[in-house]
Amino acid sequence: MTNQNHNNQEIEIKNDEELLTLFDEEGNEVLYRKMLEFYHPGFDKDYVILAEEGAQSDDDDLIELVPMINVPDESGDGGKFLPVETDEEWEMIEEVVNTNLDEVEE
Repeated sequence: MTNQNHNNQEIEIKNDEELLTLFDEEGNEVLYRKMLEFYHPGFDKDYVILAEEGAQSDDDDLIELVPMINVPDESGDGGKFLPVETDEEWEMIEEVVNTNLDEVEE
């Protein structure tokens, strides 16, 4: 699936759900479900949107989503996740997530 963002750049969307084990600040294992993965040509980065597995929605039926920058290693088999740091990236991610969720609901 591809989406056009406000700059008319095509964004490659992958909706393959996958479970990932990550470690929190205290070193505890936390299971996350990969909800969305996409490459954004304007930022030249891969992004992944995670949700903690088993997380309960709040009163507004919202589950906290955790966006991360996916930096693969040289072999492409692994890598690391980095936090999103710029306001421009946060706004773009919000737009992509909202657009993708709207399409899924329809």
